[in-house]
Formats: sequence, structure tokens, C-alpha cells
Amino acid sequence: MIRTPLALVALIAAFATPAAGQTRPHNFDLLDVRWSVSLDDKTASMTGDVTNTLRPELDAKQVALDFGSLKVDWVLIDGKEAKYVHADDKLTIDLLQPGGGHRSVAVRIKYHGHPEAGMYFVPGDHAYPAHTPVVYTQGEMVDNRFWLPTYDYPDDKATSEGTIDVPEGWYVLSNGELLDKTTKAGRTQFHWKMDKPHATYLISLVAGPYEVGGDTWDGIPVNYVVPQGLLEQGKITFGFTSDIVKFYSKLTGFRYPYAKYAQSAVPDFMFGGMENITCTTQTITALHPKSAEPLADSVGLVAHELAHQWFGDTVTCSGWSDAWINEGWATFLPTFYERQTHGEEAFDLGRYETFQGGLEAHRSDPNRPVVWKGYTDALDMFNNFIYPGGASRMFMLMHMLGEERFWKATTGYLQERKYTSFDTTAFFDTYSRLTKRDLKPFMQQWFFTAGAPNLTVSIEGKNLVVTQTAPNFDLDLPVWVLNGGGWIKKQLKLHGTKTSLDLGDDAGKPTLVDPECWTMANIDSNIKLSFNDKCGLFLAAPNAGEQARIMDSMLGEMTPEQQLTFAKKIRSPRLLAKYVPSLSEGAQSFLLELTRHQDRAVADAAVNRLGKLAEKSEVSARLRELYESDPNEVIRQDAARGLLDFTGDAKLADELWTKDGYHDTFRLIALAWWAQKQPEKARERALEALDKSLPEPTRVDAISRLGSLKDKAGEHRVYNALAAVMKERSFGARSAAMSALASYGDRKAIPLIEPYEKTELVFFRSTARNALATLRAIGP
Repeated sequence: MIRTPLALVALIAAFATPAAGQTRPHNFDLLDVRWSVSLDDKTASMTGDVTNTLRPELDAKQVALDFGSLKVDWVLIDGKEAKYVHADDKLTIDLLQPGGGHRSVAVRIKYHGHPEAGMYFVPGDHAYPAHTPVVYTQGEMVDNRFWLPTYDYPDDKATSEGTIDVPEGWYVLSNGELLDKTTKAGRTQFHWKMDKPHATYLISLVAGPYEVGGDTWDGIPVNYVVPQGLLEQGKITFGFTSDIVKFYSKLTGFRYPYAKYAQSAVPDFMFGGMENITCTTQTITALHPKSAEPLADSVGLVAHELAHQWFGDTVTCSGWSDAWINEGWATFLPTFYERQTHGEEAFDLGRYETFQGGLEAHRSDPNRPVVWKGYTDALDMFNNFIYPGGASRMFMLMHMLGEERFWKATTGYLQERKYTSFDTTAFFDTYSRLTKRDLKPFMQQWFFTAGAPNLTVSIEGKNLVVTQTAPNFDLDLPVWVLNGGGWIKKQLKLHGTKTSLDLGDDAGKPTLVDPECWTMANIDSNIKLSFNDKCGLFLAAPNAGEQARIMDSMLGEMTPEQQLTFAKKIRSPRLLAKYVPSLSEGAQSFLLELTRHQDRAVADAAVNRLGKLAEKSEVSARLRELYESDPNEVIRQDAARGLLDFTGDAKLADELWTKDGYHDTFRLIALAWWAQKQPEKARERALEALDKSLPEPTRVDAISRLGSLKDKAGEHRVYNALAAVMKERSFGARSAAMSALASYGDRKAIPLIEPYEKTELVFFRSTARNALATLRAIGP
């Protein structure tokens, strides 16, 4: 799963930490989940019928399934009526006879209702860029229980089979293989079967007036499923997926094991993507026209979610404390596809950026280990600790073992552990046995220690000295000293708070610790070097990852003239695009040149930076030229933003407000400018966005801004508009409205928000708690 929107933010419903923080005690083995639902998008309701086949433990008298607030009609065990109690998200069922140890029972449940979480009904007028309704489910981590009564924790896997009844003309995507499709009396049923065991949070459906495109890999369908009218964008966004299926199958030595792979695009989605087994759900915002590429790029998203089919779906963490087993690997694997398609430079730079993300986690509060049992909501686990933090540790493990040995062990790991759930200790037990190396010290240091290496490098006499703050790590670190045009290479074994390395007469020369960037560590150098020495060190660095590390260390200490000099030394377009935002006044002429750079990411970075520097007539002219004629739509949008900020041209803002575009960005630019420069007009335009139901990106942005724009004295139009949004069934708009009502600052909104404080969707609960805290702090 990628947390979003394409910038990574959040997950779903709460689950109290199991006593062990890993597996959850239950007295049965779930074998199969056979479910059927009938959907009514007009009333946002459903009816359901599910049979959980399970094997109770010996002498078990009851079994408890997870189930939210939908209404239970009846429960049968092996066709006979059974007694049950439904309370506190649990459905506790009396068995007709004590469990027999090896005997399975079929627990059938009929139910109905309006789901608050887990299943979402999106009307067509809020489905931008689509115009048709969509129904989708989102189960990870613990939200499938709110539409499907079953065992809802990842430590027990089962096969599944789903039948979904929808209006005729709709398409339904679900797990596994499509066995049957029948239409009768204006309704169509889709029958899907998933024959490999999997965690129940991966059970999924996406339904609506969809179109299907795609191709095959090695006889396996690889499809994309998008709302009507968006098939071409679907091809642009997802059409390369089969190439990654092929690559991952070869890289891991484990062939893609399922009947199909498909991706759907859904609106009003709370994530970037979700790796439901064989049928990933992606945000509709991933769709883009060709004119936006390469600046709009879905490869990372697609590669991440596809990686989960191996790591997260085939092998799965047994509890959310070990979620890095899923998310760390899904962050790690795409960098190898990046290397395959864009070379070592991209791979090295991607590894450095992954390390930086992992280090950022340890600057947070609380600073915790990767494996952590202290969460309250499972949502607490899904952050940089497990995404780049988990991936960083796999980079280091691979480097320590050697790449060939690592991937050979990974093949064995997937073969041995396929279709099972397990924890971090079991992961390292497997790799230790397969590599014939004791990996427990690595595991303890990197997965159960709250912190990351914080190193300071200095010179004492003829010694290189590396000190570290607690917690102390044991590390083998290469040390390279630049001597003329070549490197003197040494090795330092770091242990304790201070370690020295004799450099002899080379002490004080430009030196790199971890020069090829294979260690996730904060490395600060107290070795005094001139600007020219640092530039020389940068140019001599062995790869782009280390160059990025040197570049980042220099950012805060250069004069504007040095910034420009350094920029002109950068040969890598990827590094240059990363560096351009740091350029300051005096760099406009150079930035103008870069707007013509053949690498579009560099050109766009230059456009964005120009828009934040002092106005010059030649800059305004160039931005207008780009806005009016550049073939790339993203660059046109960014040029428009800079031009409006430069010129303050109210007519340009009016023009942008009427201009359709990718993600409706032109309107968003105008509204942002009005909010800063002409708040009265911003209020009217924002209200217009709600009254006329403008495209959803602009509508949600307008809702977010209305809270601070507030009403004119004596008016209530803004408050009433926000209150009306609270009655919708939307996700994004209602979340925005709660926060906006908090900013608006009227205590009469408290009763509107209070019901969300205890709703089933964790996002709403969190947003409501924050909004209510703000409003309750306001005096009567």
C-alpha cells in the first residue's frame, strides 16, 4: 500500500494491539471465505451473505468473528440456526457442538446495511475525472470487517470466493479468476474465485461502469480497469505493467503465482494504491494524459503495488508490528526495476533517497524500532519506519551478503514461506539458514533498536576519528581518502562511542566515510575543507548516491555565487533537478537556460524556482511563453503559477479559473492566488465551486479554504455550505469540511462533527478529534 495522495498519507480503521503485538489469539483455523453481496449505489447500501469455513480447536464452544455495525439477519452453522451475540465489532457464535480439532464447520451469516467504512459509494459527480458512479472496498488494515463478517487479522490465511450483484452495464473486479458472469432482470452477477490462501484484508471489489484494457505475460492476463471514457489514460498509466511482472518474476526467482493481475482506478480514495491480491486498487489521480509525461509518472506507484503481490500477499506479516515485511519490501523492489530501465545512477540515487527517508523516521516522536508493539491504532505503524526504513535495511542486508547470495536466499524464502504469515524473527531465521550466516545481530541492531547511526567524522593528529551518539551501532565502514586524482581505500570497524583509524600523512585530505552510500547513517564531517575541495570531492565521488550526500551537506553553507558555480558542475540531470530548488537570487539567467533543458524534470524544476525569485521582465516573458506553448501540461501549469505570482495579473487568474486541465490544476492555481491576494473573491469562487459542483480537486480545495476565508459579517453562506458537505457520503470532501469547520471557529459546528468521533473509519475519527479539540477550546 502506498499512502497518499502520491505523497504518502494514511490508512484505516483502529485495532487494539494484540497482547503479543504479533499474532492475535483465536480458537480456529480459517479455511475459506465464500461471500456474496448485492450493491445499491442509489442508497449506498448492501446486502451480504458469507460462509466462513473454519476448523475450531478441540473442545471450542464458541467462535468470534470480526464484524462492524451492519445488521445481522441470521447465522447458520452447517445449515442449522445458531445463537450469536453481535457487539463491539465482534460476532460471537455458539457452536452446535464442541470443536473436534480436525472437523471443519461452515458458518453462514446473512446481513445488510449502510457501511460506514470498508466499502465506499462514490457518486458520478464526485468521481473526477470520471463521470460515473463507483463502489469500492478498502480492507487494509482492519476495515473489511465493516462490510464482511470474517476473521480480520493477517495471521490466518484462507482461500476466498466472491459473487457481486450490480446493475446491468457495470463491471466488477475482484480477487482471483472470473468464473462466471450472468445477467438477469437488469442485474449482473460476477463470480470470482481466489484459490491460493491469503489474508482476509486483501479481499476486495471495485464496481461501476468500467472498461477493461491490458495484455498478457506468459499467458497471464495483466489488465487495467478504468471508468468509461478513460481507457486511453489507463493504457498510458498502467500499460507497461506486464514488463514489471516479467522483471520481478526473474529477479526474485519466483514466478508470478496467480491467475491474473489487474489494476483499477477509483475516485475519492484515501491512498495512492492498495495491493489487494491479484487486483490492486489505485487512486484515480494516477491517471494522466500523455501530455503530462514524464513529469506525471505512475511507474513508482505501479511497481510498488505490484511488488506486494510477492511481498505482502504471497508472504505476509503476521501482525502489524512487523508491517515492514510487506511495505519495506514493496519499497525496496521497485528500485531494481529503476536500475533495469534507467541505469546505476538512478539506482544509487534512489538508494540514497531511501536512506534519507529511513533516517527521517528516527527524527520523529516517538523514535522507535522498526518492529514495534506500542501502537494503539494499526495506522500508527504505517510511516517512514516501515516504508523507506524497511527498504533501507534490505539494501544493507543485501550489501552485507552480496547481491547474488541475497537473491538466491530470497527465492528460497518465497518458496518456503509462500501463502503463510510470520514475524521478523521467522524472517531472519529463514534467511540465516538459507545464507548459512547468523543474522540475529543484524536483526537486533537494525530492527529492534530505537534509532539509527549518528556519526561525526573528525581528524585528531594523523587519525580519522568517528564518534557516535547512543544508541551505538557496530558497523564495517569503508573510508576513502582523495589523494590527487585517485583514492586511498581503507576500512574502519566502528564499535562503541569512538573509533580511530590511522591515516598517516593523508589525514586532513578530502575523505569519504561510506563512500558508495551503502549505510543508512547520518554522517557529519568536521574535517575543514575549502569550497573547491568539496567540489572536487563531489566530482570524484564514486556514484550519484554519494554525490547527493555531499551535495546535501553543502546546501546551507554556500554563498549565492558558490551555489551557481556548484550547479554548473552537476552533470547528472537527476541531481541537477534535485539541486535547482536551492538556487537563490542571481541565478535567474542560469535558470532561464535550464527551462530549455532537454530533461523535462530539470526544466520544470527551473520553472518552479523562477516563480519564487524576484521578478524580472525576461523571466515573465519566458514564463508566459511556456504557459502558452510548452507541449508538457505540467510545465504549462507551473509556468502559469509563477507568472500569476510575478505579475499579479487578475485577468490571468480569471482566465485560469475557466481553464480545464490535468488534475484541474489551473483552477487550483487561481483559487490559491485569490485566497492570498483577494480573499473576498476567493470566498465567492470557493462557494461557486460547491454550488456548481466543479471538478472534485477544486471542490475539495475550495472546502479546505472556506474555513479560513469565513463568512462576511452577518452572513452564514460559508458555514451552511460546509455543514451541507458534512451530510455527504464522500471521504475527501467530508474530511476537508471537518477541518474547515474547525478553522471557521464556531462552536455550533460541534454537534455536526461529534458523530464522527466514534465512526468506524479511523481517518474520520482522527480528523474529528482534532477539529473538536479546536472548537471546544473556544470560549462559549
